[in-house]
Amino acid sequence: VDITEKKLLQNKLKEYSEKLEQLVEERTRQLRQTQAKLVKAERLAAIGELAAIIGHDLRNPLTGIMGAAYYLKTKCTPELGAKGKEMLETIEKAISYSNKIINDLLEYSQDLKLEYTRLNPKALLQKALSTIEVPKKIRVIDATDSRLKFKADEEKMCEVFARIIQNAIDAMPKGGTLKVTSRKVRGKIEIAFRDTGTGMSKETLSKIKGGTPLFTTKAKGMGFGLPICRRIIEAHGGKIHVKSTVRRGTIVTDTIPAKPKQKDEGASKWLFNGYAPLPINMAQTLQMALKRK
Repeated sequence: VDITEKKLLQNKLKEYSEKLEQLVEERTRQLRQTQAKLVKAERLAAIGELAAIIGHDLRNPLTGIMGAAYYLKTKCTPELGAKGKEMLETIEKAISYSNKIINDLLEYSQDLKLEYTRLNPKALLQKALSTIEVPKKIRVIDATDSRLKFKADEEKMCEVFARIIQNAIDAMPKGGTLKVTSRKVRGKIEIAFRDTGTGMSKETLSKIKGGTPLFTTKAKGMGFGLPICRRIIEAHGGKIHVKSTVRRGTIVTDTIPAKPKQKDEGASKWLFNGYAPLPINMAQTLQMALKRK
């Protein structure tokens, strides 16, 4: 009997030991994941701070160039000649593009304060389309449901729509179709943008899904579009899902709660690709725990 009891105790001890090892491994894995998120959040926070500094510093010389170009256009047009006017137009386009980059830099670096109002996807889509010049060779199909109601920040959501639509247009240089649909699933609103553009490779898609900062495949641009959209959607408590196939097109789906949490209404959101910076004492705790392991 003693031997049997001893054997049972040994088996129990072995079982507990194995469970403890599994628990330690799981906790270590979680700590490593949290540390990776912390490092990523700190890196993106640094990018945000740098973006704010660069954006503000570039405003002054750009304003000077803009003023000089305006003076030449209004005061010296007869003397410029055809070539001079062409060069002036080039300067104005470059100023406009540079200003867009600065605005993106500043928007990416600022915190988000959401002003919730009652909205419907159809009205949002129409407002977004009014801010974009859609080429004649691209057909936009509005299949959204005006009966769907949800609460969100109108200006921020309109910006998300506009950026996604513009990306879809850029992906269809030879023309195509963009279909926008909406539905309500388990208390959440899903708005999908499906284009028939060039699509993306698995490598490109993995970088986008992985939240690679400032990644872009375009000849012009700095890759702020989707990160800004992601920040806005995640600030609403939602997610962006991207699905794409080369030469078949891309589907971008925005999913947000139909009703925001009470504490979120009017609250400022400070997120970098979904990660809020952790307190420094938390970072130190994680690093110490991993060193012990």
